Amino acid sequence: METRQLLETGMIEEKLEDSGAQEVEYSMTFLDESYMPQIMDLQEIIVQNLSRQDMLQAFSYDFMKEHIGPKGFIMGIFAGKRLVAFRNVYYPDSQDAEWNLGIDIGIPDKELSRVANLQMVCVHPTFRGNALASKMNRHALRLLKEQNTHYHICATVSPYNFWNVRILLKSGFVIRKLKDKYGGKIRYVVYQNLKRPIQFEVETSISARLNDIEEQKKLFSTGLCGVALEQLAGLESAPREDLAGCFNVLFKKLKLDHER
Repeated sequence: METRQLLETGMIEEKLEDSGAQEVEYSMTFLDESYMPQIMDLQEIIVQNLSRQDMLQAFSYDFMKEHIGPKGFIMGIFAGKRLVAFRNVYYPDSQDAEWNLGIDIGIPDKELSRVANLQMVCVHPTFRGNALASKMNRHALRLLKEQNTHYHICATVSPYNFWNVRILLKSGFVIRKLKDKYGGKIRYVVYQNLKRPIQFEVETSISARLNDIEEQKKLFSTGLCGVALEQLAGLESAPREDLAGCFNVLFKKLKLDHER
């Protein structure tokens, strides 16, 4: 894969310290190892600005570097020469119980080598609101489909990370499971199949509050999966860290033959 291939260019809005904003040019490209210092610096900025410290599983330098090369790729968005966003894609080993998320959701053993993860997305706080994560997701999924080697696509996301939950659902994923990962952090495991669209049983959907972890665990245990978010009253006045309380997750019954 050509590391400097341009994927997209355009204009985005940068928030300024005086509450104003300015338009700046951006470019999206693949990142090679020379960008590792910028990648790690941006990850640290995101970690320092989290409303909950359990919302992100930070990567070490060595593990982040594994995503560049035969085990994956990282795409980045630049405003001028500044890296302001990146998205990791990772090809986990078929028997890697920590990172092969296909194991978590019961993908057959013979298919586990076809699993790829949308692994981490970081967007600088001053550039949020430009749909940068959605833009990178769209290109990542397009590239994976073109490569045609990994078609079970998974990701993990904290239920409290409302913004990323919504972005992943809008990117075509469904929530397959809710479980502890990465040393006890609660995570959704989301999934989509690039070869075969996910299908659902025809029945009325059930809902649960996005931050009601125990109720959701009960619904997942019955074979339901999360398919959409439903906005409730109070969103306009809710602080950013409480947005999960302003949405329901809608659940539907999955047809279990979709992976075969």
